[in-house]
Amino acid sequence: MSFRGIRLVVAASLIGPAAILAQAPSGASSAPSQPRTRAAIFESLAQPPVPADPLELVLGDAQSVQNAEQRAAAVHLLTSARALSNVRAYPYDLKTTFVASGSSAGSWTLEDSSPAREVYRWAAQGPSYSAVNLHTNQLVYSNQPAGAMPLRLAQVRTAIFFVYPATGPYANLRTAIASLNGVEVSCILVSHGSPSKSAAGGRRWEESEYCIDPKSGLLMSYSPAPGMYVAYDYANAIHFHDKVIPGKFTITQAGQTVVEARTESVTDAGKLDPAIFQPAGLEKVGAGPLMSPPWRVRTRGASGSGNPSGALQVVVLDGMVTAEGKLGELEVLASSNAALNQTAQEEAAAWKNWQSQEDAQPGATPQSHEVFFTVEFAQSEP
Repeated sequence: MSFRGIRLVVAASLIGPAAILAQAPSGASSAPSQPRTRAAIFESLAQPPVPADPLELVLGDAQSVQNAEQRAAAVHLLTSARALSNVRAYPYDLKTTFVASGSSAGSWTLEDSSPAREVYRWAAQGPSYSAVNLHTNQLVYSNQPAGAMPLRLAQVRTAIFFVYPATGPYANLRTAIASLNGVEVSCILVSHGSPSKSAAGGRRWEESEYCIDPKSGLLMSYSPAPGMYVAYDYANAIHFHDKVIPGKFTITQAGQTVVEARTESVTDAGKLDPAIFQPAGLEKVGAGPLMSPPWRVRTRGASGSGNPSGALQVVVLDGMVTAEGKLGELEVLASSNAALNQTAQEEAAAWKNWQSQEDAQPGATPQSHEVFFTVEFAQSEP
């Protein structure tokens, strides 16, 4: 079989911070004389295994939650881990440094400070980038009014502040026991909008992975998508009131380290100069936050005509969407067939459903968004 001349037909809808593909119900059937729908064709194909990685911890069967008690236990692990390391529970001043490779390579400094509710300031300095942003009474002031944000900076800020998922009634949860550096961890796999209620086996491509030390309650590793992993190190943790802040963390993509971050300090905000929380010298850019949790887009395509057959193939990409709706800094995170990587990148680059600042309501803050783009392919008969 060949993937030459693949023609993608894509249908997806963007919903809040996540994008999912509308699908036919898994139990739906049709008359034998009618062709199967595209969704039914894809659902009939087995997913390839997620690529191996030292931080891909769910190697055996993960179990779907079956009742209220199991669901409550899984959600409790996630919410407790978040609360245990939530630096924003108190007025604080957090200083982080990191070294990035690949995109925006070089040394970075990041400072996040909040002396009180409704007042928050963060500043970042890196190669060819310098930003000061102030949030006060729902308004945002900045020296970067266009809202552009480099991918590595967004990844680091997500690893600190935007890790945990929504676990409402439509979140699919699976659990597994795994081992990280010889220590037993409890892993929770989370997906949204996909029919994985009875899914068996290891991690699926649409699932995010959270692995928690059940003894300490601390989040040890987080993988928003296959191929990308954040590993938290508490060997030199900083204890801030009753919170435990990791001393460092690393971000890897496709087996390569792209970020090495260190928590330099976490202190109370009481001694900070009040003048830095005034908007003097900054431009008012809008109401609402500068960034939010990453978006997720899932697309499906088939080649040529006829019914697809054989194995499903998947490519996962990561990139940044600007406030103008342009996708950039696109990187391959994981792939079941490297021959499809370029096709997947071309499909992502041609995606037309990004919302731009022109679509936003007047007065809204321009936002850049990290986006995980999953492209699924089905082979055609030769």
